Order: sequence, then structure tokens, then C-alpha cells
Amino acid sequence: VVESFTQDPLCKAVERAVQSGIVVVVAAGNDGRVTEFGTDGYFMITSPGNDPFALTVGSMKTFHTPERDDDEIASYSSKGPSAIDHIVKPDLVAPGNYVGSVADGGTLRDSYGQNIVAKAFFDSRSNVGDKTPYFRLSGSSMSAAVASGAVAVLLDRYPSLTPDQVKAL
Repeated sequence: VVESFTQDPLCKAVERAVQSGIVVVVAAGNDGRVTEFGTDGYFMITSPGNDPFALTVGSMKTFHTPERDDDEIASYSSKGPSAIDHIVKPDLVAPGNYVGSVADGGTLRDSYGQNIVAKAFFDSRSNVGDKTPYFRLSGSSMSAAVASGAVAVLLDRYPSLTPDQVKAL
């Protein structure tokens, strides 16, 4: 973030979308470990997550257990408040550490083969050749995808909700 959300073009686009009735879910960023600015990783929310209208999602580790008492914020997840405007962010956290996702079939798989999900994890219909189409990734982008799914379920059940109501829930 290099300017106020009131001047940032991405934030302006978020606000236009929200005013049109669209729930905008964005990743908080993965700069929580940045300490070079003397902020211990705070003030590192990325644009457009610094906009008050955005539903900004940080990343948490679930340790793959059903219990919530062992969950924790991922160390890499960007933390607020936002730089310049000091908006409290992220709005929520969601699972984002070592989450199964669709593989790109190229660069990630070639560079990080250890993250390919074992073939036995899927039934035979899910496999592509000798490699599975899934890959484990970490980051607030993964968390934003989880939160987007929750928003979709919420809007499917209650389609008249406004973006502000969804954010409040």
C-alpha cells in the first residue's frame, strides 16, 4: 500500500463493485513475516484488502484437525491495521495453510513436486495420467478461496443479502 484507499485504483474498483451489490473477497497478503520496516509484520495488508468495503481474508493453520482450539494465524499472513489509513484488517481468517488446490500442470508442479497430493487420495476418476490434478498450497489466496465458498453458500441460502450484511455475518 503506497497511498490511501481513497486514492488507490484497485480500492476504487472494489467500492464500485460493492455498490453494485457484489461481495468482494480479497486476500490479505502474505507479508506477515516482513520485519524490515520495524512493524513486526503489522501494517502489511495489501491492496485492495486495505479498503473498508473489501472482505479481507487472512490465513490460518488448522493443523488438519476438526478441533478449533489448536488453530492459529499463519505466520506469513499479513496483519493490520492497514498502512496509511489504519483500517482494522483482516476482517476474518480462514484455513489457508497446506490446502489442496487444482495444480497448474506446469511450473508449480515441476518446482515443488513434494506438494503434489498422493494419487491414493483420489478415486480413479480424479487422476490425470500418472499425476493427480491437485497440489497443496499455502497463502491468504487459499484462505480467500475458502471464504468465497462460504460467501457463495450464504448467498445461495439468503440471496437478498447485501455485501454489508454478508460481511457482518
